[in-house]
Amino acid sequence: MKRKRKLWGLTAAVLIFVLMLSGCGNSAGADSGMKGGAIESQSGGAAPGQGMSFGSDGSAAESGENAAADMAESGTDSGAGAQDPAEGGEDAGILTGEEAGSAYEQKLIRTVNMSVETKAFDSLVENVRARTESLGGYVENSEVSGSAGAANDRWAYLTLRIPAQQLDAFLDQVSEEANVTYSSESTEDVTLAYTDMQSHVAALRTEQETLLSMLGQAQSMEDILAIQTQLTQVRYEIESYESQLRVYDNKVDYSTVYLDIREVARETSAEGNSFGERVRTRFGDTAYRVGQGFVNFAVGFLGALPVLIIVAVIAAAAVLVWKKVRKRKKKNKDRSSGQMDGEEQEEKSR
Repeated sequence: MKRKRKLWGLTAAVLIFVLMLSGCGNSAGADSGMKGGAIESQSGGAAPGQGMSFGSDGSAAESGENAAADMAESGTDSGAGAQDPAEGGEDAGILTGEEAGSAYEQKLIRTVNMSVETKAFDSLVENVRARTESLGGYVENSEVSGSAGAANDRWAYLTLRIPAQQLDAFLDQVSEEANVTYSSESTEDVTLAYTDMQSHVAALRTEQETLLSMLGQAQSMEDILAIQTQLTQVRYEIESYESQLRVYDNKVDYSTVYLDIREVARETSAEGNSFGERVRTRFGDTAYRVGQGFVNFAVGFLGALPVLIIVAVIAAAAVLVWKKVRKRKKKNKDRSSGQMDGEEQEEKSR
């Protein structure tokens, strides 16, 4: 029994010793792990606060502060660079449609249709042409109908290209010199289509440079022909897009004005707001139209008088001839009827 107790006691002592050794090893491993983590955080710069806590001579704290300052400066610089995509670089080429419309200058096409009437037809047409040229524009199309001797019978149809910045001033001047009877304006925003075409041109030019580089390195004739075919297609697409861009530029820079000018003897009166003014204006316009109707009828009748005289002479001659023919037929009829009566009397007397 004593031997067994000694054996159990020895076993228990060995177990206690082993447990104590394992506990010391775990605590040492934990301390080394904590120190290693602190050193790793200081060198990586991911946790500047830990670097400050575990620094022994203050150098780790300074490096943590410097790292934080560097991170703040780099973030500020990158943010400032991202705020202005219009300055160039690669960021400007990946704008969405709405961002492109706000980042680039708007491209607006303005078109105006205007009808006016005037009593000074020749001077108005001349002034419109001169004003268009003085503003830096040009007359794209011109058509004048009617003769100078015929009153109130002349029209002018003008297609004018006016610089967009001078359009409002030009319209105001025309409104002052003539009576405007109709006016309409439309504005088309082509900003997104314009920027989209510019992006296509930039991408095609990059592709063209790549193909040219490949062409310089190609060795087989088959590769050279294939690259030249692709280059031709790319150049055609570039020219097509650039042509459309030039058309847009022309329409944006020069607004289009379709101007109809009519010569009148009396300009249309503007109606007032009150009932009396409206009635007076309508009465005056109606009376003028009735008077003009009589005048036009008289002018037409007198103008056609030579023809009417000839027609009257021909009609009178035709009537005379018809009467003579009718009279002759009547005489012949009477003569034939008299002969028949004589023959009947002779037969009766027999």
